[in-house]
Amino acid sequence: MMKTLLSCKLLLLITLNVMSIKANSQELINIRKELHACPEYSHKEAGTAKILLKYLGKTTPDRIYKGVGGNGIIAEYTGNRPGPSKMFRCEMDAIKTDAGCEHLCGHDGHMTILLGLAMRLGSDRNFNGKVYLLFQPAEEIGEGAVLMVKDIEKLGLKFDFSYALHNNPNYPLNSIIIHKGTYAAGSTGMELRFIGAPSHAAFPEQAKSPTDAIISTVQEVKRLNGLKNHFSDFILATVVNIEVGEVNYGVTPGEGYLRLTLRSFKDSDLDKLCNMIGNFAKEQAAGQGLMLEITYHDRFPATVNSDEANEIVIKAADKGGLNIIYAKDPTRGSDDFSFFTLNSKGSFFDIGNGEGREDIHQPGYIFPDDILIPAINIFNEIIY
Repeated sequence: MMKTLLSCKLLLLITLNVMSIKANSQELINIRKELHACPEYSHKEAGTAKILLKYLGKTTPDRIYKGVGGNGIIAEYTGNRPGPSKMFRCEMDAIKTDAGCEHLCGHDGHMTILLGLAMRLGSDRNFNGKVYLLFQPAEEIGEGAVLMVKDIEKLGLKFDFSYALHNNPNYPLNSIIIHKGTYAAGSTGMELRFIGAPSHAAFPEQAKSPTDAIISTVQEVKRLNGLKNHFSDFILATVVNIEVGEVNYGVTPGEGYLRLTLRSFKDSDLDKLCNMIGNFAKEQAAGQGLMLEITYHDRFPATVNSDEANEIVIKAADKGGLNIIYAKDPTRGSDDFSFFTLNSKGSFFDIGNGEGREDIHQPGYIFPDDILIPAINIFNEIIY
């Protein structure tokens, strides 16, 4: 009889727990849909910030920092015991599409994950140190993190560990993808401005045209992409724009631009690639009697994971019974999360959306709500 009674109580407890998880899951889905219905482009996330503050306020953080790096928000929670500070980042902005602005990268889901984490922190402070939930604006254009870092320094905040995740449609549902070392490539935009002198199109010999110098530099870029032995790891230079003269059939051009995006898995290789292209372009300009101006834009350091921070993520995922996959290579794209890992031990990892789904930034992309609770559980385990 006693055994039967205990079994009934245990079954009731399990049933109530499952019902609670389902209820919590539906609340989170509703929040994500609310954020999804308010897509805002980089630096214009004011409406998104209002929604976030509405839900964050209910979790009674010790302090909320508003207007960080633009529309960014940081919610601070202090544990009952001393310990390291841990920061968790998500992104706020949506992307521009032909339909206007849409959440086709999953940032609505990432924000919901941190709000779900905030709900747990609000009801239980039995952890060590401090937790900072960071909602970052302007991630899509790579400007938000560096702006937040400047304000974070002014506020006197310091993070011992920094964590972030991204949904990934190329892996099984709720698998955790770990990158040892580099998570994302470092990159920079490089603009080469060749300045000469125009002439009448009938007398091209009187001009100092940048055309030949630009063509030669483009060929050199192609050659460098094939010189793998000259670099310690992956490098890639991509021609993104060429501009010579103007649409005028009577004029030989006297000025031109070559714009490139350079990327590598190691920052030292990126510096080397910049120097090699720059030096070649200078030689070409000098040989053609041209002046050369070189400027750099949107520089991102490589996002490099800390072994210690990674190990904490691995243990949290293992405890949650999630499948762990080790990535073979870093991602070629860049992420401005790198600015947070320069001064803290960081781990940026992916969580699988389920194979066969539409990729991010594609019209058919849908954020899978099935990853909300598992993602919150991993972050929660990292804290506790």
